[in-house]
Amino acid sequence: MKHWNHEEGILQLIKRLVKVPSISGSSQEIDMADEILAILREIPYFQDHPDQLYKEALLNDSLKRNMAAALFKGNGNSSKTVVLLSHFDVVGIEDYGYLKPLAFKPDEYTARLLSEPLPPEVREDLESGNWLFGRGIMDMKAGLALQIALLSELVQEMDFAGNVLLLAVPDEERNSEGMFEGIRLLHRLKEELGLDYEVCICSEPSFAGYPGDQSKYMYLGSVGKLLPLIFCSGKETHVGEPLEGVNASWMAAAVTNKIELSAYFKEEEGYERNPRPTSLKITDLKDAYNVQTPTDAYVLYNILTLKQSPQTVMDKLVMAARESSEEIFQRIAEAYQEDRLPLNEKLAGLKPGVYTYSDLYALGLERHGDPFAEKMDSLLQMKTSADMDYRQLTVEIARGISSFFPDLAPFYLIMFAPPYYPHIYLDKMSPKEERLLEMAGELIDHARYTYNEEVKLKNYFEGLSDICYCRLMDADEVIPSLEKEMPLYGRGYDLPLPVIKDLNIPAINIGPYGKDAHKRTERLELPFSLTAAPGLLKFAVLSVLKGGVLYGKQA
Repeated sequence: MKHWNHEEGILQLIKRLVKVPSISGSSQEIDMADEILAILREIPYFQDHPDQLYKEALLNDSLKRNMAAALFKGNGNSSKTVVLLSHFDVVGIEDYGYLKPLAFKPDEYTARLLSEPLPPEVREDLESGNWLFGRGIMDMKAGLALQIALLSELVQEMDFAGNVLLLAVPDEERNSEGMFEGIRLLHRLKEELGLDYEVCICSEPSFAGYPGDQSKYMYLGSVGKLLPLIFCSGKETHVGEPLEGVNASWMAAAVTNKIELSAYFKEEEGYERNPRPTSLKITDLKDAYNVQTPTDAYVLYNILTLKQSPQTVMDKLVMAARESSEEIFQRIAEAYQEDRLPLNEKLAGLKPGVYTYSDLYALGLERHGDPFAEKMDSLLQMKTSADMDYRQLTVEIARGISSFFPDLAPFYLIMFAPPYYPHIYLDKMSPKEERLLEMAGELIDHARYTYNEEVKLKNYFEGLSDICYCRLMDADEVIPSLEKEMPLYGRGYDLPLPVIKDLNIPAINIGPYGKDAHKRTERLELPFSLTAAPGLLKFAVLSVLKGGVLYGKQA
């Protein structure tokens, strides 16, 4: 074997990786870790250094999944290290319909699509012959293949200075628990081997910046994510007396109407802005049909951040809930007036209150003392299972704490559910990051002059990525907010924020080009992904470790 870092070798690796149906949250992720390690063992360097391959079990994982890693130590005892990060899980294939048996067979699936009805843009790409279709081929088996291929070439350099650590993790598409284990490994190797992490390079694919965007991007950071859960505790009533209570479903609809696509949460950095908030789930918790109005409901919201802290987002959520409460109360008051009902103290009791989780917890301790604390501890000690994930657990915690306050209903309870993704960006005040910014500009030139490709720089990757866990901006603000308002943080959701804070690794994204991630038309553009993308990735690694733009251009 020479190496895989050429068009034919990279394509071979891509197909080999896609072939393993590593759907997130399944035992097939175990097979994927084993396959990655099997591939790495084909590289002579790792045959000679088997102790530099790592198979790390995820902490408290019911599926017994593992992450895979490989450390190439160059000559000269340099501590400078580049981390190559990828995830190997993929989303499910229900959207493939009757073609599910072909989802992990790119050649067969691409050929079959020629006889399928497709949107015009997809048809055009398909018939060009420059695209390969299949689940995970874009997100992100191609990026993993690029990294393995580059590693297989670099290990052959006898005078290589610095180190390269390949990190391949499961579970990115769900809770990123694979990356949590990756963070722990990075920290351990830093302590044991004295590694100095210069940069983490992720190879997620380039995502369209807007509908119809054909541009290719390199990213210098990533948006962050918060997942607020807004629990609506209504005041039940018979449907024949709707003005005697407040429907929890109405409360959920009102706050959804207030937050959906709201400018409250808008951020702009230069020409970039965070995507607007959108609901991921809205439902009541009524188990069966009857003529009592729903008592409980909840909304889950996707809030993406550029620099907003969790506390800032919480303050805005409280404001939105208070405005929703006011609108609900005004509607009820108008109905009382229209129906010529007396405006008495009963009406005043129908205005929803607004509480954060920390507010209500403190009130529970004040009112109920030890029985309340014991009940909440029992809820917080519930373990996730195949039937109850972190979101469901957070809902159960919300129901449990709300049950102590029927006299306060109706009210909104606002808290954070996992996962939390820190936003990250390059800090221009750091000399190390100034060099990375210079290198990014050189990469753009390299793409233009060597590959005739126009690649654009963006500060934030909007698709969410495990590189979010490489560093923690404003840690002294973030950690206290999550401790107060995310009940599962540190109690089952083992996000290692102190370790992330200590590592503080700058991160960028250089990857292939594709379209329609998480859709049945997911596809990879081969010309860019097999030539320019691997060349840019190699340029970046060599520039960081060898410090020479000229060296990168000669590579």
